[in-house]
Amino acid sequence: MMKKNWLTLSVLALLVFLVYVNSLNGAFVSDDKLTLPFILANGLGKSLISRPYSAFQTIIMYLSYKIGGGSPIPFHLINILSHIGVVWVIYILFAVIAGSTIAFFTAALFAVHPILTESISWISGGPYIRYTLFVLLTFLFYVKSKNKKWYWVSFTTFVVALLFSEDALVVPLILAVYELAFGSIKKNWKKLIPYFVISAFWSLLYVVQIGTRMAAVSGQSYQPAAALNPLIQIPVAITFYLQLIFWPDKLTLYHSEMSFGLVDYWIRVIGVLGLVGVIIWGWKKNKYVFFWLSFFIISLLPMLTPFGISWIVAERYVYLGTVGVLGVVGYGLTSLIKNKKTETIGYLIFVIAIMGLMIRTVVRNIDWQTEDNLWIATGKTAPNYWVTHNNLGDVYGRHGDLKRSAKEFELAIKLNPRYADAYHNLANTYRQMGDTVNALKNFQLALKYNPGLWQSDENIAAIYFSQGNFSSAADFMQRAIKISPSDTYLYAGLGEIYLKANDKNKAKQAFLQALSIDSHNINAKQGLAVAE
Repeated sequence: MMKKNWLTLSVLALLVFLVYVNSLNGAFVSDDKLTLPFILANGLGKSLISRPYSAFQTIIMYLSYKIGGGSPIPFHLINILSHIGVVWVIYILFAVIAGSTIAFFTAALFAVHPILTESISWISGGPYIRYTLFVLLTFLFYVKSKNKKWYWVSFTTFVVALLFSEDALVVPLILAVYELAFGSIKKNWKKLIPYFVISAFWSLLYVVQIGTRMAAVSGQSYQPAAALNPLIQIPVAITFYLQLIFWPDKLTLYHSEMSFGLVDYWIRVIGVLGLVGVIIWGWKKNKYVFFWLSFFIISLLPMLTPFGISWIVAERYVYLGTVGVLGVVGYGLTSLIKNKKTETIGYLIFVIAIMGLMIRTVVRNIDWQTEDNLWIATGKTAPNYWVTHNNLGDVYGRHGDLKRSAKEFELAIKLNPRYADAYHNLANTYRQMGDTVNALKNFQLALKYNPGLWQSDENIAAIYFSQGNFSSAADFMQRAIKISPSDTYLYAGLGEIYLKANDKNKAKQAFLQALSIDSHNINAKQGLAVAE
């Protein structure tokens, strides 16, 4: 089938490259700067053990680093190639199920849709592309599973999808709804059992970790863990995703502006009820519409849990679900084109949509190219989220605008008075401005809300060291070491403090401890030579 459709597949690949070529030079941003160092620091083996649910993604990140030597280009390139793979599978899948015209419209719109940029242009969004690729391959091979060989290939790709993301747990439901729409549950229920067994096992592992995940999310946000109200979460999320798919103007990393008035809320509830009504109508009148709109809802189920461990809305969450919505759009365009009276209108709508979506995607990619671009763009769309202002404070600080940087950190603290990171960053800003009094005050506040923030202990030690208060400096450096005992530079810093305090024996011990962790620590070597 790929040989027969090579020209169409080439056109689809070209569309992807045209809109994503300007993402290739994008830097590591946001979570990219945390994930990769974690993998490199722990090595591939330990990283796989600590993150078994995303094992294949960890391997890809590690290999991309080895291939590119730290350049972000291989990471971006594999995201783009993965997206092309998804687009190709969409075309083949829809061609098998519904015909080549619907397949082309659906795949082309998906290829260039800007709601997908978060998954493609952001390196950390890559798992959503790859688990989607293997979910769709699972579905495609299942459709072709009259041949038993393809059935077991389908089952294998399902396991691979799970090793990219636990969000692939929805596959058995997708296959069951497919049988309801186009096949026969009575005849094929046995084929579904292995999928449900694996999914149930994976779900159990996932449920066991929910408490840990809730605690981690609470720790990162400095907010108490709280369950979400499904009566609010579900209508808001589903209608917001549909809104972004059909009018992708306010794209942002942080969809934090989720406060709506009563009228707006009920409009969204009515919208969801309308969608359910269309699905019910489709069950009776049009199985194609029934299946693909159900596909959209099912794909979002892992992100619609009430546990508060995910965003209410995040563009990367709907990467898979967008296939279902655009599949229905492709069906509508095909219906227009098959009617001679509306053929021209159908083609015109398609061309305008493709051009508009391509332009929006290219522009959105610019936001992902640097941290400065990303946080400035996010500041316009998520003005009431404290992390946004903390990141903007970093942006202005890097450019030397310390007063504006301090104002952003202060605004972050105003929005979340428990936000230790912002106190720490504000303290650093005051320190750069020469205001050690306010620097010490805010470092202490950072430690109040996050006692494990050893960087604040280290910086307090540095301030006391500069003031000649070596005893206090040593106390705070020791506190930092207690929290991060494997940091060779903390021991070297402690050694420097003892040297200034003329305690060469303690200085020598600290330098030797630093060298036992990292024998190449130059500061420790030089300090030890002085201490001896």
